[in-house]
Amino acid sequence: MSIDQKNKIIIISSPSGAGKTTLCKLLLKKMRNINLSVSFTSRNQRLNEINGKDYFFVSKEKFIQLKNKNYFIETAINFGNHYGSPYKNLKTFKKNQILFDIDWKGARKIRKKIDKSDIIDFFILPPSIKELKKRLIKRGRDKKDEIDLRLSYAIKEISHYKEYSYVLINQNVQQTVNEISDIIKTALIIEKNSKLTGRKIKTLINL
Repeated sequence: MSIDQKNKIIIISSPSGAGKTTLCKLLLKKMRNINLSVSFTSRNQRLNEINGKDYFFVSKEKFIQLKNKNYFIETAINFGNHYGSPYKNLKTFKKNQILFDIDWKGARKIRKKIDKSDIIDFFILPPSIKELKKRLIKRGRDKKDEIDLRLSYAIKEISHYKEYSYVLINQNVQQTVNEISDIIKTALIIEKNSKLTGRKIKTLINL
């Protein structure tokens, strides 16, 4: 069943360590007409994260309860942790576009429920696997075995890039943010122009 969506859904996905969360934060600062869809997760809260801003942190049991009540538009399990986007986020920001920081599995589920014309989706690639490994090590959050696991999973994730309308290589964070912003602005202008043209044509035909 397709959901009648008034806002544009902007999806940004990438392999772990390719920079999508950083890109999302910078994009929110750059474009004031976009709001973040804050996801729920069962993973532990990190020191620099704020509950309700970065994620809603809940227990695994609570997450499963919400999932069983059809609370989420999409859910995914990554590295043993549950993630999900609430349906209510689609209606919270009536005038603004909604940004989803999710993986390819979540993006695929949203595409099944939202009309394709209402989605602008991006897949972010690292410059290379070598650079991706370097970034994962630099984060300092994971042990060697976990980094190796994330790298092997990243290679599988990259194979889904064809499911997205736009694929960008994140060589320079600020440049990538600018590219995402330009694409979104252009897409919105094209849609607005198409609607206005359609109205004018109807008026001319009815003269």
